[in-house]
Amino acid sequence: MIVNNKEKLIRIDKYLFYKFSNINRNIIQKLIKKGNIYVNKILIKKNFLIKKNDIIDIIFSYIKKKIIYDHLKLNIIYEDEYILIINKQSGLVVHPGNGNESNTLINGLYFYLNKNKINHFYKKIPNLVHRIDKETSGLILVAKDKNLKKKISKQFICNKITRNYITLVWGNIKKNKGTIICNIGRCVKKNIYMNFFTNVKNGKFSITHYKVLERFKYVTLLKCTLETGRTHQIRVHLKYIGHPIFNDKNYVGHKKEKFIKFFLNKIKYQALHAYYIEYIHPIYIKKNYFICPIPKRIKFLIKKLNYLIK
Repeated sequence: MIVNNKEKLIRIDKYLFYKFSNINRNIIQKLIKKGNIYVNKILIKKNFLIKKNDIIDIIFSYIKKKIIYDHLKLNIIYEDEYILIINKQSGLVVHPGNGNESNTLINGLYFYLNKNKINHFYKKIPNLVHRIDKETSGLILVAKDKNLKKKISKQFICNKITRNYITLVWGNIKKNKGTIICNIGRCVKKNIYMNFFTNVKNGKFSITHYKVLERFKYVTLLKCTLETGRTHQIRVHLKYIGHPIFNDKNYVGHKKEKFIKFFLNKIKYQALHAYYIEYIHPIYIKKNYFICPIPKRIKFLIKKLNYLIK
């Protein structure tokens, strides 16, 4: 990897975290500590400052990390010998990371898949086919085998997996349906967030289709269908068109109108729910689909919004 001339002088761990949206900063720092990252053929430390035309070489290797087994209450929609479909509640972190080493969905899945085993030497490892945000609720597809995950993941590339979300957004969207296309990448100033880019050289190409289900005063109920699967895609895309998700604090989805303060006190998380998934079973080669009911927090909002327009 060659550092672009336009890149600013920043620490290498921050730079790589920005470049690789699927790898957290803790992993990058461990790779540096293990001596797996070179700049201009020289081993560096995590506080090394990169400059223009630097050549970065990375040796990716598996970093062993002890997983905590947590006995969590999982809402399992479907299970067979090969896969699981989970209805994740809002507020549950999907994967362990900095500050979240336990009580995540992965920790719960490790316990569930290995609870009847005498020891964990030959443990079953859950493989997430995709993820959803902490505050987002809804369906997640989990493979019980790494090879099965690869087979299902190929369906994403071929657009053979359908994922539909329901969400409440600020404002009145004029068109009854539409498509949002823009690139998504890490925000330079706060790289835990994502941002949209009009320049095709930045970020990753992403597409979201939307359809208006109902219109309320100040708010619109939408169905969103993902054609690509980028981090925070729906949230960033809806912000991009000027209609952020209701109560999405990180992407300007909270307003200060007096009438809405009551709602914000009653619901804790953003109004986004993954309610539908359709895929081809990797073993049975049969099309499966699952529908997950709208959660109470969004039903509450719809009921109150209906009252406002009467």
